[in-house]
Amino acid sequence: MKIQHPKVLALAGVGVFGVAALTFAQEQKPVETKEPSFTMTSADFASKVTRDSAPLANAGQLTLSYADVVQRILPSVVSISTYSKKGTPGRSMPEMSEDDLGQLPPMFREFFRDWMERRGGEPGDNNQPSPGGRNRQRPQQPRQTGLGSGMILTGDGYILTNNHVVESADQIKVVIAGRGKEYEAKVIGTDPQTDVALIKIDGTDLPHAVFGDSSKLRVGDVVLAVGSPMGLTQSVTQGIVSALGRSQLGIIGRRGQAGYENFIQTDAAINPGNSGGPLVDGLGRVIGINTAIETQSGMFAGIGLAIPIDMALNIAADLLDDGKVDRGFLGIQMDPVDPSMADFLGLKDEEGVTVTRVVENSPAAKAGFEEGDVVVGANGEKVEEPSKLRLMVSSKRPGETVKFDVVRFNEQSKKPERMELNAVLEKLDTDKLASSGAQGDGKQAKPTGFLEGVRIEDVTDELRKEYTIEADVTGVVVTSVEENSPAAKVGLQEGDVILQVNRQPVKTAAEARAHKGDAGAAVQLKILRAGQTKFLVIRN
Repeated sequence: MKIQHPKVLALAGVGVFGVAALTFAQEQKPVETKEPSFTMTSADFASKVTRDSAPLANAGQLTLSYADVVQRILPSVVSISTYSKKGTPGRSMPEMSEDDLGQLPPMFREFFRDWMERRGGEPGDNNQPSPGGRNRQRPQQPRQTGLGSGMILTGDGYILTNNHVVESADQIKVVIAGRGKEYEAKVIGTDPQTDVALIKIDGTDLPHAVFGDSSKLRVGDVVLAVGSPMGLTQSVTQGIVSALGRSQLGIIGRRGQAGYENFIQTDAAINPGNSGGPLVDGLGRVIGINTAIETQSGMFAGIGLAIPIDMALNIAADLLDDGKVDRGFLGIQMDPVDPSMADFLGLKDEEGVTVTRVVENSPAAKAGFEEGDVVVGANGEKVEEPSKLRLMVSSKRPGETVKFDVVRFNEQSKKPERMELNAVLEKLDTDKLASSGAQGDGKQAKPTGFLEGVRIEDVTDELRKEYTIEADVTGVVVTSVEENSPAAKVGLQEGDVILQVNRQPVKTAAEARAHKGDAGAAVQLKILRAGQTKFLVIRN
């Protein structure tokens, strides 16, 4: 019998107390931004970053050695050690005894022994005075709490890494292999929402990486992952790009808000300690930041994830200004396009996003967006799903104008029409994203009235209590949906609250029936379910 093991997503950084990597469910605490003692504009920064966008050779001869490629990138890869006076809550495990160490594989056993020696303690020594003893407790010193990697961006010492590598650190030290020197690093800025951090060491003529164009990556391209897994510096693994655009994994986020994910997936081995190191192409150009692994054991299991370098460099340029990132705000809530909606609007496929809510006085409202619109393109790029549109809008700066391709049903002509809406983005404010909703629980009742196989009722105090409908929600509640009815086939459920019928707000069942249109016509419903609004189209 095959045993199903739970799937774990883990950051590819390593805390010195734990063999396994950090789980993504752990709340991230941002590093407090420190005032840099230098200035540089984003334009100057861009001019110092070396880019190479030449295409990769395709269907060439088999490469028997990547030694030249590795020698091109290795000098710019750094090891990062972080220290904290208080440690990192939730990231360390209890002190290890000799018996504990004996249970580990030899490599890990030596790794932790070496760390304990550097820390100045012995296995099982919690640095606490013995009962009745004196002078046993040593003065509190910064404790090493993490190991990671990074890459040098510019010759004067800017370094790109992951936020989770440097977060909550009181002290950051950087080692450049072959230089025999340890540098103290300053935090320029961090962005927990993308897991990108920019730090700086004092230096001149440092070896810096060459950066490629991650937008030109293709599944099957050869890639190398470089970094310091388990503290083993200058390690290189090889694989291919397994997939592009991985999102909605729940790896990155802050304070209950989803992060911005657009990962490159690779089978090049990424292990704890690789976080922040470069993922490079077959020419040694950086095309990603090694960030996370999907694993059941805490170690690499065939799926590694990296942040595309185009996205990371844009974030780094923003961090130069004031240590934080200002994102564009459009002001819509959205859902994938329902199959019934795609058929109703004559869309050839179900790609695109349905606008389920327009925030009052937002850029979207000012541009003319309406609930029920389907966004199929933005700035000439196809929009396949909500995560892609969210990522694209967030990557724009406040004040930028974005051109949206929208499909809307024309009530006069009774036909769908395509239009272009131009929205001037504002600065993202999380308070603008607040929403309210209701969650229902069902009961059985005989179908009647409104649509075939569907029973609706006015919302009464009794129904509010039974279906847990908030006091400020107005509409009609679905109290029964007959199995195999047209409504059931497109997903209407008992407990749904119908807010609009054919774009007309409804407060009573009589209003809903009045707006449903002629027999045989398609009926567009805006419903509220589990706190989320969505659109369904049902044939009457």
